[in-house]
Amino acid sequence: MTDILIRNVPDEVVAVLDANAQRAGVTRAEYLRRVLAEQRGRALTREQLDRFAERTADLGNPEVMAAAWR
Repeated sequence: MTDILIRNVPDEVVAVLDANAQRAGVTRAEYLRRVLAEQRGRALTREQLDRFAERTADLGNPEVMAAAWR
């Protein structure tokens, strides 16, 4: 199973995730696993794919990738 690291998540977002996880009676990690699993079955739209392509266009740039891990 793969681990996922997400950097720079705003504190407000983490607070909402933690509140939702607490309401569900699970850890933050388990709550996120459930949210991601729920998303797995949803079909992507062309707009979502275009937005993804736009936001990830620079991932082939070695400088961008090096900066991401600093």
